[in-house]
Amino acid sequence: MSQLRSWTEYQGITALLAWLRRQPLELAARRMGAIVGLAYYSAPRLRRVGLENLQRSFPERDDAWRAGILKESLRNLGRMAAEVAQFEDLRPGNVRERVGFRSEAHERLWRERTGGDAPAIIATGHFGNWELFAQAAGLMGTPIHIVHRPLRNPRLDDLLNRMRSRAGTDVIYKHAAAREILRLLRNAALVAIPIDQHAPGAQGVLVPFFGRPAATTLGPARLAQLTRVPLQVAVLVRRGATLQHDIHMGEPIEPPAPGKSPALLIDTMTRVNHEFEAIVRTWPAQWLWVHRRWRPA
Repeated sequence: MSQLRSWTEYQGITALLAWLRRQPLELAARRMGAIVGLAYYSAPRLRRVGLENLQRSFPERDDAWRAGILKESLRNLGRMAAEVAQFEDLRPGNVRERVGFRSEAHERLWRERTGGDAPAIIATGHFGNWELFAQAAGLMGTPIHIVHRPLRNPRLDDLLNRMRSRAGTDVIYKHAAAREILRLLRNAALVAIPIDQHAPGAQGVLVPFFGRPAATTLGPARLAQLTRVPLQVAVLVRRGATLQHDIHMGEPIEPPAPGKSPALLIDTMTRVNHEFEAIVRTWPAQWLWVHRRWRPA
């Protein structure tokens, strides 16, 4: 990316964030939801990718339903942008006013995994407000170490990571992730690894997702195998179109048995993908449908 484009994008995003901060959160979220929702009409490539993904994932539903889900998914991104812009208003004393748990059982699972001195491996994805998930975890006393693929614009990448760091979120860059994650897990850290995006080349193995092979990282399963730490799928679920959210914490998935066979890792990641798919099926408008998840490995 050229220096000029990098600087121009950075200036535009910082101006947008400043504009959003000057408004009441409810108004900012409503406005950004409407603005980003217009991408359904103004961004034909994103519309095509989103509708194609929805058609193949929900062939039993009609075109109107799929269009409605994609529009709401885009509006969710807009609300998310407004919430991220106002992260500075979140503190340990008020975060629970915005973020709760789906049930007492989900809270128990979260406390069991994040309490004490036990390490945790969370498989998560671009669902709901994934940035608020990490922010809330840190403010509730359990900072997340998240595996991150750098943005193409280094200025925006730095900006995002500065916003994340205010709650103690630590970024682990993908190119050097494995050794750092092992070190963190030996020190009882909570590590979150996104598993819902296309893993290119040798990074990915074809694992079923919505009944179709999707290039999926085996990293979480391999780390669980090496450390004997269970995997758990977790996301932050938005309550409808509101600014309230609940942590959804899955049951522990036991680490793969020791061994060098890739089938052991694939079996575990098949279970992870199946659990994440069930979440998306329950709340389809909260997933990032405009990502090209299914493509050649």
